[in-house]
Amino acid sequence: MKTGYKNHSKAAGIRVTQGDMNTEDVDQPTTSTAHEYRYKHFTTALLMHDLRFRKGAAAPDDAFPDFELITTEGARLTNDDIFGDRPVIFVFGSMTCPMTASAAPSVRELYDEFGDRVKFIMMYVREAHPGERFAQVASIEEKLGHARTLKDFYNIQWTVAADSVNGSLHRALDPKPNSAFLMDRDGTILFRSLWASDYDALCKALNAVASGQAPPAKQSTKMIGPVARAMGYVQEVMVRAGPQAVKDLWLAGFPMALAGRLAALHLSSSPDRRGVAAVLTLALGTFIILGLLGVLLFAN
Repeated sequence: MKTGYKNHSKAAGIRVTQGDMNTEDVDQPTTSTAHEYRYKHFTTALLMHDLRFRKGAAAPDDAFPDFELITTEGARLTNDDIFGDRPVIFVFGSMTCPMTASAAPSVRELYDEFGDRVKFIMMYVREAHPGERFAQVASIEEKLGHARTLKDFYNIQWTVAADSVNGSLHRALDPKPNSAFLMDRDGTILFRSLWASDYDALCKALNAVASGQAPPAKQSTKMIGPVARAMGYVQEVMVRAGPQAVKDLWLAGFPMALAGRLAALHLSSSPDRRGVAAVLTLALGTFIILGLLGVLLFAN
């Protein structure tokens, strides 16, 4: 993982014209307008939406939506390019997503184990916590710039791509910040995970599909483990995003911001362990405060 970064609100490098990729969405089912999709400030409503799959969203046994992506090398990818010979897994992520940071090591392990039998696609979506250093993009050039930064920062060895500026594919699938979708070679969704950091669930699904079998479960929506581990990455990711992202998180997700700050105190541990320790500390502190309040209430 690389630690250097700079302001990427304006990207340079690959040039893509509107003729290469439309910035307007294709006719896909969406959960938000284009304006809402590229929000400038993280909110409590967004936090709540991220905690579960939307009813009616693309799910196991559904066909993967039609798409047109552009890779960080400038190649165009469609369904016909991706599906046909091997199963495919899509993982979503961004530079300002603590869940993406938490998932990076485990997804790399999965790629090392299954990359010869399953195609891995990392799709840059939108900034989970936009700030001064990583704002929401306004053009496909900027989006590819962020995608290239994501690839370099996490040293991703497999394909990294982006869809339209307004996230047509991401919105069609249910725009979660770091979910994963596993499909068979024909493009039928076999498994989805709310969080790509759920290593055990993804490993079992990939192992089954790579062996020509059905996954033991069709989805994972585990919350406590993946979210707790991610708290160990919150502080560094928010600083990377910029002061506005830090402020927005304290306003919209106070417990998450506090857990991230507590995790930063445990510098001798790994980020995953710091996150779990912070959540346990926060839970214990809440329990003690509630207990004291109960004592005071009944004492009167």
